[in-house]
Amino acid sequence: MTDGSRKVSGRAERPRTGADSDHKVAAGLAARADGDSPVIWSANAQSRPSPESPWASDPQTATRAEGCRLAASPDTAFAPALIRGGRARARQVGRFAGRAGGALVDQVLSSGTQLLLIVLVARQADPTTFGAVSVALLAHGFLLGMMRAAIGEVILLRCRAHPPAADREARRGLFLALLAATAAGVGYAGAAALIGGQVGHFLLLMALAGPLVFAQDVLRYVAYGAGRVHQAVVADAVWFVVQVAASAAVLAAGDATPTRLILAWVAGAGAGWLALAVPRRLRPRPVAVRRWWTEERARSGGFLADFLVSNGMWQGSFLLLGALMSLEELGALRVAIVSVSPLANLLAGVRTLGLAHLAGLRTQPVRACRRAVQIGLALGGAAAVYGAGLVLLPDRWGSELFGETWAEAAALVGIVAAAEVIRLPTFAAIDLVKVLGAPGDLVRTRVVGGVGVIAGLLLGAVVAGPRGAAAGTAVGYAWNELIWWRRGHFLCSRPAG
Repeated sequence: MTDGSRKVSGRAERPRTGADSDHKVAAGLAARADGDSPVIWSANAQSRPSPESPWASDPQTATRAEGCRLAASPDTAFAPALIRGGRARARQVGRFAGRAGGALVDQVLSSGTQLLLIVLVARQADPTTFGAVSVALLAHGFLLGMMRAAIGEVILLRCRAHPPAADREARRGLFLALLAATAAGVGYAGAAALIGGQVGHFLLLMALAGPLVFAQDVLRYVAYGAGRVHQAVVADAVWFVVQVAASAAVLAAGDATPTRLILAWVAGAGAGWLALAVPRRLRPRPVAVRRWWTEERARSGGFLADFLVSNGMWQGSFLLLGALMSLEELGALRVAIVSVSPLANLLAGVRTLGLAHLAGLRTQPVRACRRAVQIGLALGGAAAVYGAGLVLLPDRWGSELFGETWAEAAALVGIVAAAEVIRLPTFAAIDLVKVLGAPGDLVRTRVVGGVGVIAGLLLGAVVAGPRGAAAGTAVGYAWNELIWWRRGHFLCSRPAG
């Protein structure tokens, strides 16, 4: 036909334009998004009303009606993307919850190894020998904490920033950990020579344990940083099982001396190290150590200074308390504090996982701050539940656990539990500052916040004895929390770097 129209089924149809085709494509995509039509739409597809449609007898009218229907229907073109986003977030939350559960299990196993050692030694040794073992374990724990601060946490953050390089970081971390263990061993040997006696003997055993424990621990940090928490669980489970088996063997043989029980503990540590190192062929190697030191010297030094300031201030304050109150009062306060400490120990693995998670949000400060607040609220909630259970604990149970000292400590538990509810959320703020701030930020904030805690503890003790010390500590923790979150909020408000 000369007018450009063509005859279809006895009627004229105007030629389609590009706009018409585009409209049909859009309408077809919308229909597919809604799931209303099985028709695969294209630029050349005809509108196909359903047989039940009142416009089925008039295809042209049906086309217009169908287009109106599609235009009037809700716009669901983005529904699949929204659904995928929701599912992705759900999977992410599920993975984090799974890792958090794994971290709890890992921490139970990790704490269980030393708890088992302490219980077995306490049952087999006289008070003097047990005291000597306790001194050696305290020295070991302090030096292990230094290694974790200077090497372990730095390795964790590097693995979190670049997970594909985790094995390389593990090899370098092993080298640095063994180097630190060697230096610690020299210190143990020198102290053993000076002190002598049973303490010197057990310090030499810690020198033997150092390389195995340090190596296993740094590989745990690698596992957390790389998002492979299950590997840390496996390592600590192997440690625990081997230690239990070796301890049971010496107990069955009737030769369960403290030395042999410590050696069983050391054997478990070595087995845990091999459980992580052998499958991935991780051997200590000085991989670009000089470059690592150049890049991480400030951060490593800052983390170490933060550890020393924190522990030094707290331990020093308790020494001063000995001059402000009687030994009975000091013992009651110590028991009250010890009674709330298992929760913090249990959550240590979750805190390590939280540090790794926040490190992954370093380039998104606002989101990192929001996530830190969520972690802090969760920690505070856990402390509140634990504290309520502790306050409601029957006195008979407390006396069975802590003996006669519980009678005086029970009056302090409520205050100390409230202080713990204030303290635990601060961990999330500290980790936020570690991730976003400079080493100087960490140490300065620690000093300013810590001074408030120590001042509250000592002033409270002067005014009202143990109850005053507990209440003053709670006030000091509130000050400390304010200082840390204020610094974290400032860092989050800066542009991402």
